[in-house]
Amino acid sequence: MAGGGRRSGQERKEVVFVADAEVNVAGALKGGVGKTRFAMLAALRLATVEGEDVHFIDGDSVSQTGNDWFKDYVRDTGKEFPIQVTRHPFDDLDELVADLRPKHDRIIIDVGGGNPSVFAAALTFAKKLIVPIGADPSEIRRLRSTWKAAQTAAADNEVGGFDAWVLLSRTDHSTSLPGEYRQMLTSGRDELSGRELPVYPLLTAEMRKRVAYQRAYKTVPTDFLDVPDVMMEIGMLPEGSA
Repeated sequence: MAGGGRRSGQERKEVVFVADAEVNVAGALKGGVGKTRFAMLAALRLATVEGEDVHFIDGDSVSQTGNDWFKDYVRDTGKEFPIQVTRHPFDDLDELVADLRPKHDRIIIDVGGGNPSVFAAALTFAKKLIVPIGADPSEIRRLRSTWKAAQTAAADNEVGGFDAWVLLSRTDHSTSLPGEYRQMLTSGRDELSGRELPVYPLLTAEMRKRVAYQRAYKTVPTDFLDVPDVMMEIGMLPEGSA
């Protein structure tokens, strides 16, 4: 944001106000849950449709799919990628984010892969955390450790805290599993075993189109599938965005 002001006499000085980038994190302490697909498509949507200057950080210490997406796109098309991408799956990720915040409109971080220290560093300046999981027992089981790690990291957040949501990804509604797991995550009870469970803030929007998300890899799509619905629900896009 920029503005101008008249000084004494005819001298004019332009004053430039720079707002630090909002930091949004897609993270989970388990790979293969759909976080890179959400993070990259959200970043591309903001850059190509909303006109934001977006910096994407691939902080996954196990699989650098986001960084590969960018490299494969440039190699295969010879075109410039519409967002900046940095691979940085290291414990000082927070220092990189601190350096980048004054330079961009938004920073989106893809982080996870079972490295709690990098996950915590990614949340230092976060305002939003999205935790994708599938309707799968192994992913639900790891959700608790991800959530605890996020709660611990919240104590060291430098921007007044962050909002966090769980996102069901790769859901197949030809089966009853998405509904069963939605009930489990929001009711605080496992109906089969009777065990009490944590209650999570589960988004209404889901990432449903597994094959379409797979095909989006190494492209700059014009169809962002279910991602805009998720973004509107968490305030990354205004309501009514196409």
